[in-house]
Formats: sequence, structure tokens, C-alpha cells
Amino acid sequence: MANLSITTAWNETVEFVRREAGLVLPIPFLLMALPGALMQILMQPESPTQPPEAGLWMLILPVGILGSFVGSIAITWLALRPGSSVGESLQVGIRRFFMLFVAYLLIMIAFVIVMVPLVMLFAGSAMTSADPLAIIGSAILLFLIIIVIALAIAPRLMMMVPVASAENVGPIAILTRSWELTTGHYWKLLGFVILFAVGAIVVSMVVAIFFGILVAIPAGPPEPRSTSLIVVTIISALIQSVITALLVTVIARIYHQLSGGSPEKVFA
Repeated sequence: MANLSITTAWNETVEFVRREAGLVLPIPFLLMALPGALMQILMQPESPTQPPEAGLWMLILPVGILGSFVGSIAITWLALRPGSSVGESLQVGIRRFFMLFVAYLLIMIAFVIVMVPLVMLFAGSAMTSADPLAIIGSAILLFLIIIVIALAIAPRLMMMVPVASAENVGPIAILTRSWELTTGHYWKLLGFVILFAVGAIVVSMVVAIFFGILVAIPAGPPEPRSTSLIVVTIISALIQSVITALLVTVIARIYHQLSGGSPEKVFA
């Protein structure tokens, strides 16, 4: 079992993103955060009580999904092979995204197979109960079960993107290889996932509130389809790009350790 130092991986990540920001950050912004921001802007209804109408955002959705896979693989390639060009990393992303997509699709299918009986069980229990508190309790319990399942498997599947980027293997091998690499490191990886998620949520909220107030002073409150909402959404996309770049890079550097990568200081 390979040794794992989250601290080392994080220090390498900060150094890499700081040094290569001009190359790395445009990838998550253009391929991942910007499509999401455009979808959010285009989905805004005239009234908050109205559901989003069908429109251009439906065409952006598959572009955003494709961009997420390609962008994640590309950033990982750059983080594992410092000195590579953005063009080369994007080519790798385009070549390898389908295998990663199928691997995630298999996970989704397995999750649905597990969840359908649970949902039917809880739905049947809720329908036979006239007590609103019992219905709410069933919904909360089902939500907690989903959270537990997600936390149980998330650390074991963290290496899927690096495996897809660095190893020429198929969807099943991506899953099994990620499971193999993370064996013996579950609790350390779970702690990292929770800490990073909490930190990212806090930072995103603080930045969104700060810039929301800053933009609202000259442009008014961020109401649906307003200029202030567009500005705040784009700023949020920029922050999300930084968070995404950090997360993908640190996972790549963790993979470097778990896969027995050479110990030379590639970020000297």
C-alpha cells in the first residue's frame, strides 16, 4: 500500500495552480463553469414561482456535461505532466472522456438499481400514513441514506478522473483501478472530501454575498434576468473555476502518490 500525504498533495496543488494559473484556470472556466452560468441565466423565469421554460439552456446542458469530462481530464493531465501544453491536454480529454463518461454511467445505473426499491418502500410507507410528520420523517431518512451511500463510495471513486487521464483503460478498469488505489486510505480521503466541501461552500457563499452586495449598490438587486444577476453569476463562475482547478489538481497529485509516482519535486 502506497503512502499518502494530503498535505504534500495540497502544497503541490497550490504551487501548481499559482504558477500555471494562466494555463489552467481558463479550462474550468470556459468548459465547466461558464456553461453552467449561461444555463443559470437562461433558465431564470420571469417570476421566482414559475418553473424554467424549455429554451436554449437545454442545448447548453450537453455541452456543459461534455466540457466537465474533457476539462477534468485536461487539468489532470497538466497536473500530472507539468510542462505539457493546453492543446495536448485537451486532446487527451477529448480522446478519453467517453470511457470516463461510461464509467460514471455505470455508477448511476447501479445507484438507481439500489435506490428504486428504497424509494418505493418509503413512498409506500408515506402513502399509507396520514401523519405529515411521518411523511417528512420518511423523506429525511431517505435523504440521510442517500448521503451515507454517497460518503461510503465517494472516496473509493476519487481516482476515476486521474485513471482515465493517465491510464489507457476501459470503463470497468477505471472503476476497479480507482477502488484498488484508494484501498487502505478511506478515512483520510473521506476527511479530505468533507473538509474541502465545507471550505468550498463557505468560500463560495462569502464571495457570493460580498459581490452580491457590491453589485447591488449600483445595479440593483439580482432579480431574474437583471444585469446584476448576470454579473453575480459570472463572478460565481470565476470562483467556481478556481475551486474546480484546485480540487481536480489535488486529486491528481493524490493519484501521483497512490500510483507510485516518482518522488522527484516536479513543482520545484
